[in-house]
Formats: sequence, structure tokens, C-alpha cells
Amino acid sequence: MEEKASRTDMVKTFLRAQIVYNNGLTTIDCLVKSISSAGAKVAISDSLSVPAEFDLCIPQKNKTYRSRMLWRDTTTIGVEFILTETQAEPSEPEIKSDLVAARIRKLEIQNAELKIRIRDLCKRLENLGQDPDFIVF
Repeated sequence: MEEKASRTDMVKTFLRAQIVYNNGLTTIDCLVKSISSAGAKVAISDSLSVPAEFDLCIPQKNKTYRSRMLWRDTTTIGVEFILTETQAEPSEPEIKSDLVAARIRKLEIQNAELKIRIRDLCKRLENLGQDPDFIVF
């Protein structure tokens, strides 16, 4: 991701963040100036050394992104997010299939509840001396 290519879906932000590396022993305070699903533009002090790969922690979003520095100028760096399997966002078909499965489970529960309700109503009809099989809907 080059700086020009990353601007297409970038959203301007003003988020405090930290660059974390060295197994969490070293942190650098920074400011995320813009972010997208693929990376971010991060403001840092020009005198600080930043490794090629690090974790970018953004407390306001409650997220940590494994990141790779792509470019640097005097006060900003451009990073791309490195997605691991656990961080990878599900594809649209996976999301749809999860929604369908959840809907099916909900309908199965409603169906079971309706069957219980019908059984209870049939017993009430029998108690009243009516034939529950005779009722036409």
C-alpha cells in the first residue's frame, strides 16, 4: 500500500494511539490522523526510531493492529495492517450464512413454542368437551 493508494478509503481521525514493540516493553505515543481497513497515517515525533513491524494500539477503538511501516516523512508514517487469521474479517458470504443460520435457529425455537401452545390449547378444548381434531382453521 503506497501513500497515494491508501488515500482512497481513508477516513480522517484524531485518535490517540501507541506503537508497541519489543514484546510490549517499548511504547511510543502517537496520533492516528487517518485510517482505513488496510492501514493508517500516524503522526509521531521526527526524532523517534520506529521498527519495520509493530502493534498499533488504539484504545478509543478498543483495537490493536499488527502493522508494517510503508513510508516515513519528518512527522508521519504510513502503515499497512497485517491481518492474521483471527483478525481477518469474514467474507460477505460467511456473514450471510451466519445470519441465515441465526434466523433458522430463531425460527426453530418459535416453531417449538407454537407446538407447545397448540398442544396446550388442544388440552383445554378436550377439558371443555370439544374434539380438538374437529376444529377447522
